[in-house]
Amino acid sequence: MSSSSLLGRITDASQKMASEVHLRSLRDSFVIAVPFLVLAGLFIMFNFVFLDTKGILSDLLSSETLLRLRNIGDRILNGTMNILSLMLVILIAWNIASKKRFSTPVIPAMVALAAFYVLMPVTIMQAPAAGGDAIALTGVVPYSNTNAGGVFLAIITAIISTNIFLWISKSQRLQIRLGEEVPPMVVQSFQSMFSIMLTIGLFALVAFGVNVLSGSEVQALIQTLIQAPLVHLTTNLPGFLTLTTLTNLLFSLGIHPSGIINPILEPPLLVAMQENMSAFASGQTPPHIIVLPFRDLYGHMGGTGGTLALLLAIFVRSKFASHRKFSRTVIAPGLFNINEPVIFGFPVLYNPLLMVPFIIYPQINFIIAYFATSWGMVSKIVAYVPWSVPPLLSGWLGSGGDFRNVLLQLILLAIGVFAYLPFLMAYEKSLIKSQNEKMVAEIGRVERDKIESGKDMPVSVEEPLHDLSVLNNKTIILMCNEGMSTSIMATKMRNFARGKGCTLNIYAINFGRLAEEYPKADLILLGPQIVYMRESVTEEIKHHCPVVPLDATYFSRLDGESAVRSTLIYFNQDKNDD
Repeated sequence: MSSSSLLGRITDASQKMASEVHLRSLRDSFVIAVPFLVLAGLFIMFNFVFLDTKGILSDLLSSETLLRLRNIGDRILNGTMNILSLMLVILIAWNIASKKRFSTPVIPAMVALAAFYVLMPVTIMQAPAAGGDAIALTGVVPYSNTNAGGVFLAIITAIISTNIFLWISKSQRLQIRLGEEVPPMVVQSFQSMFSIMLTIGLFALVAFGVNVLSGSEVQALIQTLIQAPLVHLTTNLPGFLTLTTLTNLLFSLGIHPSGIINPILEPPLLVAMQENMSAFASGQTPPHIIVLPFRDLYGHMGGTGGTLALLLAIFVRSKFASHRKFSRTVIAPGLFNINEPVIFGFPVLYNPLLMVPFIIYPQINFIIAYFATSWGMVSKIVAYVPWSVPPLLSGWLGSGGDFRNVLLQLILLAIGVFAYLPFLMAYEKSLIKSQNEKMVAEIGRVERDKIESGKDMPVSVEEPLHDLSVLNNKTIILMCNEGMSTSIMATKMRNFARGKGCTLNIYAINFGRLAEEYPKADLILLGPQIVYMRESVTEEIKHHCPVVPLDATYFSRLDGESAVRSTLIYFNQDKNDD
């Protein structure tokens, strides 16, 4: 099998996985949940670093005042971290129903929430705080079932209940018909009545059957048989390294891993993060070294592949002024771990010399960070930090204010510079050799043409600039997985268009917003990281408008002018057709 054929098969499989409705729904739901986790992480740090009775403010405030102030953070934790599973079961069901174009997605979302509670134990055993034998309690759902402990139950419940509900809803026989005078929301509610009843009833029967046959609960079985093994797999160093290596390999081949690896890797790592946060909040030792922010804090400084180290290496030793200028252009987004311009513009993509450190260097970081944490040289990660927080600050926040973690990040960055340098120098050496060969060949061609024609070659005249008026009142949507890197590009394009007096509307979205935004678009530009999804995007929007790749060169240089002008061909075609 040829390498091109193999890559084609990988691309096809990746496109199918990335466009699979359930994986997309998982990804979009976790993205929405991130701000709540960030808020929880901030208040865990606030409560147990700043308001600790032996902490920073202990000299200014009494212990009683500090403990009283911590009540604010405790309430925020109850409204964020402790109801994570409830958020996810609603979000996942809503996203699945929306992507399957159910007219009122809030109804299956509420069905999923009801099914989630149906699977909860009716009676729990609880030991009194004062000690003694455990007593049976009814009408109580502990936070341990609605926080990280219920994440996988939420995922499974949302997927199964929503699909059952939508399947039953298709039956015309199970719909109650009302007159046309009745408000649409009331009609939808009554039409879904039997679907709601049957779906929730089915979950109740399953919960009852499991309890009778095994003496256990569905929630406990999922935690034991699914959640615990997956958390162990991803928080185990070999398993984690395997998945992150595959992530970097896919990205170096131009396939964004967020819709492929992340739905497998992130849920159990998020559970592990929640367990660390809960343990830290209760004064216990956090159980996990590898959690979700571990990947971003140590291996993704500058983005996937740790490309901030590559940019620093360019500043240190690059022989190309163009490379140094490129680094100055992309260093700002790189500090916030946005590195698609580096991957697709430098490029790392399909560049064998740079693919090696891009894939291997983060794994070296993970190994060093893992053992540094295991040996107690740095703190475990106890606060959720989003991937876009700059290095050093992320290490301080994630560790609960331990500057040793910041120092570790600095050391890992230095290692990265030395790891990238020899490959960068070899790459530039190959470019110099290639340029010399092309120069010699070009000189030879010009001399031959002079001899044959007896005169100098004509000098090319630059073509006149295109008229932008055809773009007035048009809407162009830039799309990528998260909408971060393309939002920068959209701003550059929008500023150029406005500067030319053009009323072009340009904005960026993530893949999850495609269904609601595409009707507004006259043209959709795909970021280089999701070009492989062009076919599925075109089908998703039912060929509403052209879907074309955003030129990787313009994208890497954040060249808004060239990107805008490159779209003229599509609108001029429409004008000529008219």
